[in-house]
Amino acid sequence: MHMDFPHIADKMPAGLVITDPQLEVLYMNTYARESIFGLRHGQDGGAVMLRKRFYTTDRHAFDMSGCMQEMIARRQRSFQKTLILKKSNEEMLIYFTANGFTSEGTDYYIFVLSDISNEMDCVVHAPGSFGREDFVLGKRIIGRDEKIRQIYRMIRLAADSVVNVMITGESGTGKELVADAIHALSDRQKKPLVKVNCAALSESLLESELFGHVKGAFTGAIKDRAGKFEEADGGTLFLDEIGEISQALQVKLLRVIQEKTIERVGDNKPVRVDIRIIAATNKHLPELISKGEFREDLYYRLHVFSIHMPALRERPLDIPRLCDHFIDQCNQNTGKQVKGMTKEAMRLMMEYPWPGNIRELENAIEHAFVLVQDNLITPGDLPVTLTGTRAERLHAVPARQEQDKSALSDASDPDVSNIQKTPGGRLLITKEQLRALLAQHGGNQSQTARFLGISRVGLWKKMKKFGL
Repeated sequence: MHMDFPHIADKMPAGLVITDPQLEVLYMNTYARESIFGLRHGQDGGAVMLRKRFYTTDRHAFDMSGCMQEMIARRQRSFQKTLILKKSNEEMLIYFTANGFTSEGTDYYIFVLSDISNEMDCVVHAPGSFGREDFVLGKRIIGRDEKIRQIYRMIRLAADSVVNVMITGESGTGKELVADAIHALSDRQKKPLVKVNCAALSESLLESELFGHVKGAFTGAIKDRAGKFEEADGGTLFLDEIGEISQALQVKLLRVIQEKTIERVGDNKPVRVDIRIIAATNKHLPELISKGEFREDLYYRLHVFSIHMPALRERPLDIPRLCDHFIDQCNQNTGKQVKGMTKEAMRLMMEYPWPGNIRELENAIEHAFVLVQDNLITPGDLPVTLTGTRAERLHAVPARQEQDKSALSDASDPDVSNIQKTPGGRLLITKEQLRALLAQHGGNQSQTARFLGISRVGLWKKMKKFGL
């Protein structure tokens, strides 16, 4: 049966572009030509060159070259990115993937571009990057936000080194998963990865757990026992909640790092160990140092290389992908066949501030699986913390808007000094304040976003909401 593939491609609700290795366009479907890049009917899409920039109009350009250079530098055959594309007087949020392939001995790139301006109605899936590193990272740390791409890069750098690593971030952001990935990609991958939660044990039990003990060292020590340091010999020791350990244990840990030896509790015989330490904390250790609760010398020994995990509220576009991931997991564990979430349920997920981060999101999906009766999760299946917050916001927002209008009705120059964020990280700003800030920064959206402490995409969404 003959298939007219170009005709089928022209029916796709997404842009499809094929180029040679020099990024010269060989094919462009109708959606890419007209809906994405705004080329008039009859214009030759094949004449548009990608060698440096993909020009959409005389004034605006869609820059793929930087993305492709990064893709080539990483020796990847796949790349994903979200960016803002200007077309005429409109802006679109575009998610695109670039994949390399070979046909009859010739290399090509294929680009798939989707308009996700209304990201709660459209969730785009694309194949992950090829290669072991990307497989390891993609299986452990879910997300396509630029912050997560940066985390991937930091993990690769850490895995290629031998230094100690400090992972910081709020509870539930996935610090342990970062430690897993670093070990799995390092030269120590065939040796043990041993994990210790420093907050889960008392000082005496933690000391025995870490260093081991000899028979008779204390009541109940009926035989010699190796500690976690010895178990991790040749591999990696992950110390979670490092900010919880006592001053006495901090001194002993510092000695281990400096001398590469340990002594079991009740013994004075040194035992040599070869370990790499990865520590994690949700506390601000410099503040603990200023209070005299954490040793500065130990901090610098552990903080040779640092990775900060962003809170989930800082990368909201990853929420749909995380939901899909945990739904798939729950389907496997329960035997159910839930396909996804209703639009209203997804809106609740997108608008909730997630103080418990990814761990809380996972719990929300598990809660929904207990209640869900159909193949789609509805708002009624979600925890009351999400649905209650939504109801309160629906009542509170109109009242706040009226207050803002009243306060600014006679103000020609809105006060931008009192712009705040909620504890959940939501920016509290009015249309007039945002317009004034943009004017102060000469219309430069990147500078305005940095001033507000939000991403460029976050600012774009605010502007779209206000019609600016």
